[in-house]
Amino acid sequence: MATRGSGSSLPLEAVLIRTLRERPSALARKMSLATALERLAEVSDDGIGFSDGTWRNIEHGRKIADDWELVLMALVVGATPAQLKEVGRQSAAELLSREINKRAEVELTTADLDLDDIPDETKQKLLRQLAEISRLPGATEQDRAEMRAVLFGQLNTLLDLHAAQLRLMRAK
Repeated sequence: MATRGSGSSLPLEAVLIRTLRERPSALARKMSLATALERLAEVSDDGIGFSDGTWRNIEHGRKIADDWELVLMALVVGATPAQLKEVGRQSAAELLSREINKRAEVELTTADLDLDDIPDETKQKLLRQLAEISRLPGATEQDRAEMRAVLFGQLNTLLDLHAAQLRLMRAK
């Protein structure tokens, strides 16, 4: 398993978590450790998570996060299962994927949202785009998978923009 960053003594997952937490972008400011710990308490089953010392020790490579700790941190900073795989944490990536799906199912149920709440026009547009990808002449299955990934990536970006708009509205 790859555990060290190039030219660094830090585990790759530590570099990933810290980079994502500290990344400033057009949609989000750098996340402070205090904010990360608040969000950790929100995403953890016990409402606490773990201490700031544990988070710091993981980010600085003094402690290797167990899979569940890494999943919680990934949920906080927005790391994806694919990113956890890339840094050699396959079992944590699988656990994160299951956790995301479990949480999505719960959220959709508790939000009283079902397919009937999505306008037919929106569903139709999505289905049409997926059908177009499936029917594209000369495209390989890998091409189709990449096109679906781009389509869903664009939808994710749109949702990120919506979240940023909500944050701006809350700040007023």
